[in-house]
Amino acid sequence: MKTKALSHFALVLMMACSPGLWAQGYDSLKSRVGTLYDKADRMLEAKDVDGFMSLLADDYQLLFAGKDREGLRSTLNIRFMGYSELRADHSILEITRLGDIVKVINEQKLEGKSGESWKVLSQATVIDLLTENDGVLKFCRSVEIDMSRLGNISGQTYRDDKISFSAPENWIIIPTSHPTLQGVAYVLAPDRTSAAIIGHVRAPGVTGRQAAEGDENLCKIVSTDGKYKLFKSGAIRVNGYEGFETESSFHIMLDRERHRWRVYFTADDVLYPLVFDAVPPRQWDQFKDGFQYILNSVRVER
Repeated sequence: MKTKALSHFALVLMMACSPGLWAQGYDSLKSRVGTLYDKADRMLEAKDVDGFMSLLADDYQLLFAGKDREGLRSTLNIRFMGYSELRADHSILEITRLGDIVKVINEQKLEGKSGESWKVLSQATVIDLLTENDGVLKFCRSVEIDMSRLGNISGQTYRDDKISFSAPENWIIIPTSHPTLQGVAYVLAPDRTSAAIIGHVRAPGVTGRQAAEGDENLCKIVSTDGKYKLFKSGAIRVNGYEGFETESSFHIMLDRERHRWRVYFTADDVLYPLVFDAVPPRQWDQFKDGFQYILNSVRVER
């Protein structure tokens, strides 16, 4: 232990006294990241789905949407139909090392040509998490980010005009978007797969129980045969507000199997859906305390 401690101290001292080495390392990483994104653009423009898939890690996941490699492959094949040409572009905004992964914030745009006109197929600011194996960078996780709400994060706490909460250390808070909810934040667990999803929507007259049971029943309907299991459902209080919780596991086609804990509550005609996903389900025991930590910290802002 003493030898390890001395080695660690020597490494820290060396890095502190050698800023040039850090700059060289960052320049090299920046170049390699840029090369990866250039390749991705070329593969998309060539409609080379197999080539694009080769840039993804085996356990790749499109976060929030839940799609894995095959789900993304299906999406790309559908998106490419009907367009004679594609035009892809990116702009890298930030590159950060987080332990054994590289976090890249970037702007992405994909256009398709039909006839004589070009149409924007997708345009978003995205966080990509990259992994490295044998010196090769690959896309591991991706999720859209709402840059305008980064200022709502202070340390491990998120706060907007409706809700605030805190996340455990080493969990990543990512403000993102949703077709029906506002103020959605994605809280990524250290396994980079399990996560909490927190948002709110004005819904006068809707109870937490109605919303939770409605979403749970929908999951049961669309889940793969034999994969849906309901473990519990019942009333719960969240910081004094009445709510409803369900806990289940399920698998939806082109998605990954998960163990989901829903906690929905209402306050002042606003519905607050809190969703906690362990992906795959065996991760539940590892992260349930972290999920509980987030729930315990939830406060309604007024």
